[in-house]
Amino acid sequence: MRKILFLLLILLVTLPQESAWAQPAKKAVLVLVDYVTLQELKEAPMPTLHRMIREGGLSLINTNTAGSRVRENSCVTIGAGRVALGSSKAGLAFGAWENYQDEAAGEIYRRRTGQVPDPDSMVNLDIAEILRSNEEKSNTGYPGLLGERLHRAGLKTAVIGTADSGERYDRHGAAIAMDRSGRVDFAYTGEQLLRADGENLLLLSANYDQMGVALEDALKKADFIVVETGDTTRLVQQKDLALDRVFLESKQQTLGEIDRFLAGLIPTVEKYQTLVMVAAPTPSREAIEERNLVTPLIYWKKDGEAGFLTSGTTRREGIVANTDIAPTVLDFFGLPVPEDMSGRPVRVVPAQNTLASLLTLNDQLAFVNKARSPLVKGYVLGQIIVVLVTVLSLFYPGKISRYMQPVLLALASIPLIFLILGAFPGPSLSRYIFTGLVFTVAVTALCLSTVLYHDLAPFLTVSLLTAGTLLVDLGLGAPLMQKSVLGYDPMGGARYYGIGNEYMGVWIGAAIMATASLLQITRHQKIFLWAATGVFFLIIFMMASPRIGSEAGGSLAAVVGFGYTIYSMLPVKISRKQLALAAAGMLIFLVSFALWDAHQAVGVQSHFGRTINLVRTNGMSEAYNIIVRKVALNLKLIRWTIWSQVFLVTLLATALLFYRPVGLMKKVSEKYPFLTKGFWGVVIGSLLALILNDSGIVAAATMSIFAAAPLIFVLIKEQGTRTP
Repeated sequence: MRKILFLLLILLVTLPQESAWAQPAKKAVLVLVDYVTLQELKEAPMPTLHRMIREGGLSLINTNTAGSRVRENSCVTIGAGRVALGSSKAGLAFGAWENYQDEAAGEIYRRRTGQVPDPDSMVNLDIAEILRSNEEKSNTGYPGLLGERLHRAGLKTAVIGTADSGERYDRHGAAIAMDRSGRVDFAYTGEQLLRADGENLLLLSANYDQMGVALEDALKKADFIVVETGDTTRLVQQKDLALDRVFLESKQQTLGEIDRFLAGLIPTVEKYQTLVMVAAPTPSREAIEERNLVTPLIYWKKDGEAGFLTSGTTRREGIVANTDIAPTVLDFFGLPVPEDMSGRPVRVVPAQNTLASLLTLNDQLAFVNKARSPLVKGYVLGQIIVVLVTVLSLFYPGKISRYMQPVLLALASIPLIFLILGAFPGPSLSRYIFTGLVFTVAVTALCLSTVLYHDLAPFLTVSLLTAGTLLVDLGLGAPLMQKSVLGYDPMGGARYYGIGNEYMGVWIGAAIMATASLLQITRHQKIFLWAATGVFFLIIFMMASPRIGSEAGGSLAAVVGFGYTIYSMLPVKISRKQLALAAAGMLIFLVSFALWDAHQAVGVQSHFGRTINLVRTNGMSEAYNIIVRKVALNLKLIRWTIWSQVFLVTLLATALLFYRPVGLMKKVSEKYPFLTKGFWGVVIGSLLALILNDSGIVAAATMSIFAAAPLIFVLIKEQGTRTP
């Protein structure tokens, strides 16, 4: 018996470790199916993909890059984990043994980089230009950072397939797996992975049988594998040559072929502990024209959770960023996500019927993105016209100026209306506009009915409604703001959660003018000033909180704007020492929020916490880059955006009223002292918002209407009393 036990012990010790103890090796496979929408995947004959959706995670991907939404930028961005730029020849990636222009690609690579590639490797011949394109920008990532981090950890990468068509080389998928030198460990490319087709629009298509064989081999050698199916890319290149019906039929057939490849892929990867992602890096030209800038991402693991995908980048169920893919791969292998990647690992939030829900969300996002430009431009243009006409009418007293009073009130109510319309996205722009007009008339009539109580009661009502609705909405996770044309746009990718610059300005302006109007009307100024101080502090807390508003610049602007308003309205002036202590207390409060955010887990940090860590990792040069980028963006927006015209027109128009008509502003200031103080509080807050935010001109512009409208409203009233 002892001999048997001894022999068993020897057998266990001498067995290979992976056979006796180890879990199956981890493998990550990213399958690229470009230029498709979620709707197309739903309608296509793809039972395997639909099964993967039911068993795994599903989301829409924001496809933003540092340039236009094209393949060369999309794939480099995914590999960098941060928005980046490709180059016009970024698709020139070859096996080192392949010939390009009658010369071995490995030899061309050696001459261009000074590095000798491995015989089995894949090399990007335009890596120098790709790196150079991003070094010239201050806000771009590091191309090849994903592959670089995998290589540092001793992991191998591979690329299978191409999107080549005839003489045109299209191997952009390699930019996802390559390292900083432009190298991938194993290349499965060339003519053996293609076949002559002719059954549909494609004369040349992927040989999925050979790609399956290549995948089996790659799984033995590599850890992270990018599979470029290629056919949807080739098909898009033929679209203009065919009838729409033929193109759609060919696309359905092509997607069916890809699904059959996936049907063979699943049992192949199940031998390992595998993560499979299916992604469309780039929206099609037609989708871009329809302002549908998101594409699908499927995330599947054997016996994994099913539901929506989310990430620390977006904090939105069903929406992730293309920059989240690289961190997800690193996290899957247990590797830390570098600070130079702006993306964060995705995770699955358990849910049912994800496909139907995301199709609805996709339609809503596309509608809001499409409606944003005409509606916001119309609102801005209307604001400019109303302010100019109203101010000019004060120089020629008569009926016109009186008619402008309800128009001013309606103008101030538009941000509230846009917020309410977040509950009614679509289905058509005309119905959306009609609904908005109905709400505008209703809110304006409600507010005007209060004028019997006091001249400022209408603006008190609209300001209270606006500030209160924003407070409740943000407290509930901003469900209305996320679908508002004046909110932030997930398709743009600038912000996914918290409060954006547009409504940050609206909130500060509305809160200050509500306070000013209330104190002007009431006899109990002391009680309401204390109450307003508490509300101001709550707004600052919600703005500064990384879990709620996540608006660092806005919270500072709010501190200054609110602080000046309270200070100017105090019946007894406080000393400089008390003022300094209050300012120091608020600064400590905001810094504490920032430091707490920076020390949270990487996956839940806000963009402000990540910025602090970037500066801590890369030093003051990173801080300098951030400042330069913000200043450059502000200058660009001031020069080109229509919001700057609103801000300047409103500012200049109200400034003019301090001098003409003579004596009118002085009379109003004496009769409405709290309103005047509120006006200056909004002006100061808007200037701070302009300085402290990278899109500060937007916040300053939306804030300014709450400074100008009530002031011009009472000026018209007083002008009427002066008119014989």
